[in-house]
Amino acid sequence: MFHGKPCVACTEDIELEKEMDELKIKIEKILVKRRALRTVMNENHDPLIYSFPPEIASHIFMQYATPSALFDRDNRSTPLYLGAVCRKWRQLAWATPRLWSSLLVGFRLRGRYNCSNESDLPQLVAEWLDRSASLPLTIRLDLSGQGFEDHGDGVYCDVINILNKHSGKWYDLHFNLPMRHLHRLHGSLQENILRRLLLCYHRPFFEPSHFSTFSMIHKPSPTDLTLVAVGLPYVDIIWNNLTMASVDEIGDDECVELLRRAPLLENLSLRGIRASSGLFPFPITRIIRPHLHSLELSRISRDDVVAAILDSVCFPSLEQWIHDDSPLPLDSMISFLGYLSSCLKIFKISIGNVDHHQVNRLLWNLSSLEFLELRIGDQLLQDLDFLYGFPESPLFLPHLQSLEFIGEFSFPWESLPQLFAPSHRRSLRVKVNTRLGRLDNITEETVKRLQELVDKGFDLKLVRDGRIDLLQEENHS
Repeated sequence: MFHGKPCVACTEDIELEKEMDELKIKIEKILVKRRALRTVMNENHDPLIYSFPPEIASHIFMQYATPSALFDRDNRSTPLYLGAVCRKWRQLAWATPRLWSSLLVGFRLRGRYNCSNESDLPQLVAEWLDRSASLPLTIRLDLSGQGFEDHGDGVYCDVINILNKHSGKWYDLHFNLPMRHLHRLHGSLQENILRRLLLCYHRPFFEPSHFSTFSMIHKPSPTDLTLVAVGLPYVDIIWNNLTMASVDEIGDDECVELLRRAPLLENLSLRGIRASSGLFPFPITRIIRPHLHSLELSRISRDDVVAAILDSVCFPSLEQWIHDDSPLPLDSMISFLGYLSSCLKIFKISIGNVDHHQVNRLLWNLSSLEFLELRIGDQLLQDLDFLYGFPESPLFLPHLQSLEFIGEFSFPWESLPQLFAPSHRRSLRVKVNTRLGRLDNITEETVKRLQELVDKGFDLKLVRDGRIDLLQEENHS
């Protein structure tokens, strides 16, 4: 104060502040008017919302933001992107429940799918799921990225609590998180419709003393189960309705125990299986699963593990067997085949690192086989003697219709014509699927012989990456 009054500078500052307040009010009025004007502009120029009935426009939205696209970590494929276009689009997107029935929740501080500020994420998830109405939910909760630990038990636990409130709509769940948090996914008092469940422990060699169990208040009864480094003791479900199961990085005794618990299994994949964890005893007699028709054993490093599994089971209706990147305990495999009811039609096997004489001996026990796929990898294949050691014998793979070679290999091209030599092999379909950019180590004479076979009507294809017929390419060049 100066002589009881504000100084000149203070008086001028007060007047400027009043002008600023008046301008703010004026700007807000302009913004309100502009928003209304833009709504009219959208009505004049939007060919979608006003040209189609709402159900058609909603269908177009669903084609843009499909469930598969919602999981590709591209923010532009989410319904939120549609809602950001304008008010009418937002109203339509918010009122289309199917757009919100799939959700990926990922915690990555520097990742591509950290789509909002972490502190806002619980509210975003709650609003997203509310818009899904009563539709079944497909949810992926991925805590595998670097940085989620920085949240402590804060944000991601809040998100899990929100997910639990909607457990009555859980249908397809993919959970990739530390084992210590499995118990948090307990659901609510609502009965659930869970059918597909994937549990992945992304750090199997850290936190060994902090395991917890996935156990819902209403025990789920899925038909499709995938476990990655999550052992059976940490999964509390009803097993009776399982028809598909895939397990990675657990003990062979746990695999056998899964088969004991799931009498209706139809498809089973066992990958990276380890030696017995000592948690479950092996059965004295074979476990019979009459409905199982597809089996995969892959990335198993020990032959005694393969043997322990095959010696414990019997699949009389098995139609397809994939044996990839795993040893061949012949006695156990042949004994296992002896329990089949001559129904095995498809056999896919890696032969790059095994004795080809073993393969021949094994194939002699596959009399019902119709399709054979040999995965060779990058190994040097010297010849095909193990396939036609007894070419005149109709007892060697008598029903074989299709033979395919896959891998990055140096192939014995000159041996191919001999596959068609026996009269009962003239209708055989043969495909060599290589990732090499050209026909490696093949002579012009061999190319000519192979082309002559094709010209005579034999079904022979040499394919690169599943697209280009190299035989025709070489012939035209």
